[in-house]
Amino acid sequence: MTTPDTAVPRLVVVDDTDPSIQYSPASVFMTDTSGKLDGQGYGGPVFNRTLTGLSGSSNLNGSLTFQFNGTFVRAVLAAQGDFGWACRVDNHLITSNILNSNQVTNYIACDSEGSLSGSTSEHTLEVDLFLGVDPPFVLNSSLWLDNIQYQPLPSDPLDALTLRIHNSDPSVSYSNSSGEWTAFQSLDANATDLTGSSMSLAFNGTSVTLYSIDYGSPAQYEAATAFYTLDGKSADFDIPGSMKTANSEGNTINISNWPLFTISNLSASQHDLNVASSYNTSSFPQQYLSIEYFIIRTNPANSSSTEGSANSTGVGSSSGNSSSTTGHSTGIGAWPVGGIVGGVMGGVIGLVAILLALYFIRRRRRNSPSRFEGILDLGAGAALVDHLTNSEPPMQSPLTDDRPLCSGLSADSSYQSGKLDLGENTVAGSSPRTSLEAASNSTSRLVSMKNAQSFQIRNEQLRRSELRLHMDSGVRLLPPNEREVIDVPPTYTED
Repeated sequence: MTTPDTAVPRLVVVDDTDPSIQYSPASVFMTDTSGKLDGQGYGGPVFNRTLTGLSGSSNLNGSLTFQFNGTFVRAVLAAQGDFGWACRVDNHLITSNILNSNQVTNYIACDSEGSLSGSTSEHTLEVDLFLGVDPPFVLNSSLWLDNIQYQPLPSDPLDALTLRIHNSDPSVSYSNSSGEWTAFQSLDANATDLTGSSMSLAFNGTSVTLYSIDYGSPAQYEAATAFYTLDGKSADFDIPGSMKTANSEGNTINISNWPLFTISNLSASQHDLNVASSYNTSSFPQQYLSIEYFIIRTNPANSSSTEGSANSTGVGSSSGNSSSTTGHSTGIGAWPVGGIVGGVMGGVIGLVAILLALYFIRRRRRNSPSRFEGILDLGAGAALVDHLTNSEPPMQSPLTDDRPLCSGLSADSSYQSGKLDLGENTVAGSSPRTSLEAASNSTSRLVSMKNAQSFQIRNEQLRRSELRLHMDSGVRLLPPNEREVIDVPPTYTED
């Protein structure tokens, strides 16, 4: 069974005339460039209008070989009369497909299916070709190689190659919000007959060709028009009406692989192609605009395109109406602009976040209360109290244990006449609980836990003492015959 194109939407196409394909013996092979088989069956025109194969002689046999790195390969043949073939990859037979003799061209004769999946080594495809032995038929028999298609490794460069991009490839997008496009699965195409329906393809390459289905069965369709826009420049193209073939017995038929247009001589850069149906006034059914696949010629290795040798897209085909245009836009194989922009934006946002965090930390430190929320009331007659406590943070429950908290002098305390001025609110910004009542409560707890006599002695010492707050550090010597002085170091803030 033929592997569906949806399973291998992007393939490298190697034409029969490519020197990488070796024919043996070379003397029995001939090349045809006349296109004589193009109108014989529903397979459509041959690729690049060239065929290489065997023709017109009894018991004529030949073979071809092709080496490639990839995970899938298939051979595309054209044939008439009495013929046969066999395909091998690395000396192992692969599946040969049953053909319809009315197709004539673009036969997918054999493919490797999933036998090469995950492989990264080089492989060799061999195809043996032979014509029949029956004289009445052999003179009109021929068997040709049209092209070989393979799926490259993700790591392989795709410079100056021909790529086949199926209509299901992620690079192809459709304006299908209201169901304008219909998938004809039996014919492997997406098609529309509604005015204004459009699709787009982003690619890197020097040439692009759109291939379609020309519908002729069960109904007949008249010719229609459509247009494309490449890098902002538009051009019209014709969609032919239903056609007949040499073996369709006078009836119109669905013909595959029909080239609608080719845009060549493009700059080796990134391009954006849009294709849309035009308004048609005919009262008869108009031919569908269908998308089967694109053939694209990729940029050369020495191209100045920003995509380098990544998986670009491009083609060469001489069929269909041709025109040329140049331009520049993002596309298949371009540098990961989204990733680069995302990384830059992420870095900028991260830097801003760090700066904001530093700003708010500095502001919090500047505006937060001093490390010490309370002071000792050392005035004459006052009892030693332990109301040194930290202020509670906003929206946070107060501490429930009885452990004394570290405290000290606030920067907002004042010093007058060599003594601390201790009023009802001793520290700016402190809670009213740091009052005499709070001190009394703390004293009660301490007195109940300590020796009352030791407090009395200490209080007596404090009454005879003087507290001085110095604005600088250093050692102070007590003058003789003076009251005891308690030197308090200068207060500092974090600013």
